[in-house]
Amino acid sequence: MISTYLIDDEFNCTEVLSVLLSRYCPDISIDGIFNDPEDALEQIKLKPPQLIFVDIEMPRLNSFDMLTQLLPLNFKVIFTTGYDQYAVRAIKFNALDYLLKPIDKDELIAAVEKVKLSGFPDNNQITSTKFHKSTVSADRLAITVGHELVIVNVNDIIYMESDGSYVSIFLTDGNKPMLVTKSLREFEEIINNDNFFRVHNSYLINLKFLKKILRNDAEVIMMNNKSIPISRTRKNELLARIVKI
Repeated sequence: MISTYLIDDEFNCTEVLSVLLSRYCPDISIDGIFNDPEDALEQIKLKPPQLIFVDIEMPRLNSFDMLTQLLPLNFKVIFTTGYDQYAVRAIKFNALDYLLKPIDKDELIAAVEKVKLSGFPDNNQITSTKFHKSTVSADRLAITVGHELVIVNVNDIIYMESDGSYVSIFLTDGNKPMLVTKSLREFEEIINNDNFFRVHNSYLINLKFLKKILRNDAEVIMMNNKSIPISRTRKNELLARIVKI
């Protein structure tokens, strides 16, 4: 049985989730239900479970702030939320899944299967993810497109371009860029990959797809022939990074 805590400030949400898990996920042992995130935080510190289902938006303490206080995590996380704009941040906490409310039973069953397939040590204690903001990097991003979450491989990103509160993501498939309501800085922190470099306030490029640096050192050309400006303050760092690849 997988020791599990349910955390949501809405009582009816934990009740519904509890019923769904009891009915469709017999491997789950619900060992704690918390409608106050601060109570959940204290209990996890005392006795961490193997898995938590946690809402994101909660009063006084949202789930990201709560989990930050518990790093490194020694349990697995499935986020439950009524909003889809938090998927990128959820990846930073190595979430096994991200379920939108109202929770669909088939999606719930699939999420629990991911937990089971990810495995547990013989001592019935989950292996720590050893997650730290300064060292973790994302291999994939869950991008909200309409009513869907599209999974993008980070290695397929040629560059990102910022335009105000929007970021356009250009991929190797050559299709129309994906438009996301996020900041470029947030993507830079999440990706946290040495192959990505902020050449300009408005551009984050993948050095693997860098084709040439023009002689005036003011522009780079990417593999898709896109010309991108280089900030004067970042030129020397870019040249130093190129030597390393």
